[in-house]
Amino acid sequence: MSPATARLSALRGWMLVAAMTALAHPAVLLFGLAVLAAVAVFRDWVPFVWIVLPVLAFNAIPLLTHRPRFTGHAVRPADEPELTTLVRQVAERLGFGFPLLARIVAEPEVAVLPTRTSGFRTFTLFLGLPLVRRLTAAEIAALVAREFAEEQHAGDRRTQLLLRARGSLVASIENRLRAPAVLVERLLRASRARVWPLVLAADADAAAVAGTPAIRGALVEIGIIDAAFHALGDTWTEVLGEDGNYPEDLYEALDAALADPYVAPRLAAAATAADEDDPMGIAIEPPLAVRLAALPEHLGLGWDASSPVPLRNADTLERWCVRDLVSAHEVPDEPRPVRLLDLAPDRFEASTREVASRLMQVTGQDSVRAAVAIAADAVADSTWAQLARALDPETGRLPAPMRAAAARAVLVGYVGHVISGALQEAGWPRASRWTSSVLVDPAGGLLDVEELVEYVVDSGDPARVRQLLPRFTAWAVR
Repeated sequence: MSPATARLSALRGWMLVAAMTALAHPAVLLFGLAVLAAVAVFRDWVPFVWIVLPVLAFNAIPLLTHRPRFTGHAVRPADEPELTTLVRQVAERLGFGFPLLARIVAEPEVAVLPTRTSGFRTFTLFLGLPLVRRLTAAEIAALVAREFAEEQHAGDRRTQLLLRARGSLVASIENRLRAPAVLVERLLRASRARVWPLVLAADADAAAVAGTPAIRGALVEIGIIDAAFHALGDTWTEVLGEDGNYPEDLYEALDAALADPYVAPRLAAAATAADEDDPMGIAIEPPLAVRLAALPEHLGLGWDASSPVPLRNADTLERWCVRDLVSAHEVPDEPRPVRLLDLAPDRFEASTREVASRLMQVTGQDSVRAAVAIAADAVADSTWAQLARALDPETGRLPAPMRAAAARAVLVGYVGHVISGALQEAGWPRASRWTSSVLVDPAGGLLDVEELVEYVVDSGDPARVRQLLPRFTAWAVR
């Protein structure tokens, strides 16, 4: 790249940062435009400068001085020699020569962030306990390698500000006062074009360090583990916290759920669908299929590809992480421990009768069968999005490009939950304690109700739902 081209690229990068920051705070942008208009009218700019500068500084300072929250349980070489040795070896192979610290965190994440220790610049690796428990040592090495590599590729000030401005713009999408969706989408896609190559380069470096099979397996598994943790683990902790309890076997239960033949495939399919459905270009990483296809081929380099990294203080770390998760929820000072695996399967699921009542109320029917029939008619005549917005008005407040996917999720959630409950009332047993969607029909076959409703909505043909209506009992909510 010639110097002139490099300067132009840098200028475009800074302009992109400025544009995303401005659109992330439309109220500030409107205020600035109003000041400029006042200056043009009154021909006296000095008073307005003293007005606008504090406002702009108030909003710019957090972006420039942002520091990550320092979380996690410190991991010392004397306590966990195998894990700290792995981290050191990965850093050495990448030529990452900064002083390193490591901390275990409760959630399934991995990140390398610049920190300061005793006045010296260091980097801290934050590594999620769910990943260390489930991934092989080679896969952990691959994840750590890609985080170090990404820091090497994207550690300059302009890229860091670009990422923060992009994050602010994504967060602003949920605000009532927000920039037009078309402008947000164009900026997100423009910034993504600068970020995605860095992600792919870090993936390639991780493959060179830990082997392609390791990074491939890690990228697949981390998405499934993360989805399970937030779909199940967050619900378990929140629901138990309402009664002053906490799940002492949280990670054991997550392992059991991920071993279920219906849970992991369903989560993987949901992750794939989310990759493909990104109408506003929000995703900061390329779709998983793109990342896997772009990986260069390298053999593994010495780390165990069959079992996790040994943790000598696994019980202590697990207890600390569970309590850290509990502290993030509103629970009593001394919550009581409860074993998830000893509780009834439906303990954490929304009341089917409450969901059915809402569907019946919106459709104006007095029975579950009639309400589901109305939903089927809405699919047939393509008015199901209106029904979904009536069920959850929040979907109508989203930016226009995101409404269709949100409405689909709402309708599938309501109708699928009601059908599953009605069939269980009719005697169809669950096939899994971890999901109420998969049922065993009277002939011994399996029916995934959520998958069925998704197919019905996407195809516009509700025939298969209508075929189930005679199976419903007289169950009704009045």
